[in-house]
Amino acid sequence: MRNLAVIMSLYANDRPEFVREAVESILNQSYDRFDFYLIYDGPVKKEVDEYVGSLPDDRLHVVKRDRNLGLACSLNELLQLVLPKGYSYIARMDADDVSLPERFAKQVAYLDEHPETECLGTWAVEMDAAGNDYFHKRMPATHDACFELFRKRDCMIHPTVMFRRTYFDKAGLYPEDTYFGEDMMMWAAGFKNGCRFANVPEFLFRFRLDENFFKRRRGWKHARSILTLRRRVKRMLGFGWKEDVWALLYAAAKLMPSRVLNIIYKTCR
Repeated sequence: MRNLAVIMSLYANDRPEFVREAVESILNQSYDRFDFYLIYDGPVKKEVDEYVGSLPDDRLHVVKRDRNLGLACSLNELLQLVLPKGYSYIARMDADDVSLPERFAKQVAYLDEHPETECLGTWAVEMDAAGNDYFHKRMPATHDACFELFRKRDCMIHPTVMFRRTYFDKAGLYPEDTYFGEDMMMWAAGFKNGCRFANVPEFLFRFRLDENFFKRRRGWKHARSILTLRRRVKRMLGFGWKEDVWALLYAAAKLMPSRVLNIIYKTCR
C-alpha cells in the first residue's frame, strides 16, 4: 500500500531541464511507496508537457488546468484530491529543486517514530541556477526551537516539508488571499491549532535560487506584504513588540538593492 502522496505544481515559466531533474529526483527515491501528483497551473511549456506525458511510471498522476491561479490554489486543489484517499503523509516538492534519494525514507521513518510531529522539514543546500552550492541552510530540529524562530521568520523550508494528514484536519488548507507567503500563514495556522513541527537535521534537499531570486523578493510591494502578513501572525499567536521590530527589519531588508539583499540573505541567517 502506498501511504505517501507527493504534490507539485508546474507553470509556464518552469524550465524543462529543471523540471526533469526535480521529477526524476522524486521518482528515484529509495522509498517508493508513494503516488506523485502534478498539477498544471495554467499552460506549461510544450517540452515540459511532452516530458511529463512520456513518463511510464504508474505512480504519476497529472491534473491539467488551463488557467493560472497561483501556487496556493494549485496546492489546495491537489490536497482536495489526495486527502480523501487516506494517505498517511503528504510531501511537498517544487519544480526546480532536487530531493536527495534518502529524503522520503528518512522523513517517513522520523514521522513513524514521532507520532506527535505533524509537519516535518529538512535542512537544504541552496544552489544557484548552474547547480553550484550557494548556502547551507539549517533549520531548528525541535518544535520549541521552530516556534522561537517563527517569532522572527519562517522556521520551515516549504518544499522540504512532509505533513501528517492530521495537520490539515487541524490547520486547514493553504490561505489563498496572500500576495506571497502562503507557507508563512500555513505555519501560523499550524502553531495556532496545536500542530507540532520539527526538521530532520540533515541536508536532504537542494533548493534552487535562479538568476532573478533576489529581484523578485524586493521592493515596496514585497515589504508591505511582509508587514501585513507578520501583523496577521502576531494577532494569531499573541506575539508582542519584539516581533514587530523583527518584522520591520525583515521588511526594510526587502527595500535594499538586490546586491545588498544578496549579502544580507547569505550572512544574516
